[in-house]
Amino acid sequence: MTPSRRSRERGATLLSVLLIIALMSAAALAATDALARSVSVSRTSGYRADGFWAARGALAAGEQVVNEVLAQVQGNLTAESSVLMEPMIFPYERATITISLRDASNCFNLNSIQGDDGEGNSGNAPLRNLRTLYEETGFYGNEARQLSESLADWIDADTSTRPSGAEDSIYRSRAVPHLTGGQKLLSVGEVRAVEGYTPEVIARLEQLVCVRRPEDETRLNINTLTLSQAPLLSALFSHELSVTEAERIISSRPEGGWVSVEEFLSLPDISKIVPEMRSDHFLSTTANHVEADILISSAAGSMRMVAVYGRAVDGSFVLKGSHRRSS
Repeated sequence: MTPSRRSRERGATLLSVLLIIALMSAAALAATDALARSVSVSRTSGYRADGFWAARGALAAGEQVVNEVLAQVQGNLTAESSVLMEPMIFPYERATITISLRDASNCFNLNSIQGDDGEGNSGNAPLRNLRTLYEETGFYGNEARQLSESLADWIDADTSTRPSGAEDSIYRSRAVPHLTGGQKLLSVGEVRAVEGYTPEVIARLEQLVCVRRPEDETRLNINTLTLSQAPLLSALFSHELSVTEAERIISSRPEGGWVSVEEFLSLPDISKIVPEMRSDHFLSTTANHVEADILISSAAGSMRMVAVYGRAVDGSFVLKGSHRRSS
């Protein structure tokens, strides 16, 4: 074998070895990358599982906290109640749960206008109170009637249109045709689809209204009402109590709140109103719904939830609904 041929063979062997090494390196790199992705997916799945169980645990913890707190005060939350001012922090496995409570009783339940017969008849008191609430928040005359009756038509199961309402024929003529809901609302956001409920209207009302089951009668807790909620109080007295008077009453509330609804009704601005113009049975000194703002913090990040607990027949508070909230 000549030296030149031997040299060429050595060169070819070296190239083959280098090619094999390169292929093995690429394979090792691909395997390492696949392993890293697998570990990342596994870790993410673990974090998601941890988050799911932490959320379940947080909702259960919230229910326990609400029941323990309200049992201590016999359900009598006031504006000065310390549990409404300071968040409570609890360790939970590899996470921390922070719970902040607020009285969620003070709102108008939009589903209450459905009425006992499920038809939302225009003669029922809740529908009249809703129209009054709209008037007290600046929607006058026909506009208040149109908003309240359109919502009643949206919820009820029939196809009869109220004088100022809106039934299927209105919604069929839209760019994207659809029908009315024909059932109770599941969230306040659903009113966006109702005739007349523009973003501006919703922005004005969203802090005063809520969605509960029709049978969950919402009573105002007169001892936690805020000035911004004065229209709710005014609406219960059929225009006989102005928003200004309601604000004055709330501002002069005694420290620790009124002892009873009867004491509240004896106030001069209230007692002068004739009984048929009042909805006294929608007033209370106890909370019937409590909202818990729940923050779950862990190494994987944080998640915020809102849960609403309502009073059951036996007096205890149970979870009525929950949703995630953007941090």
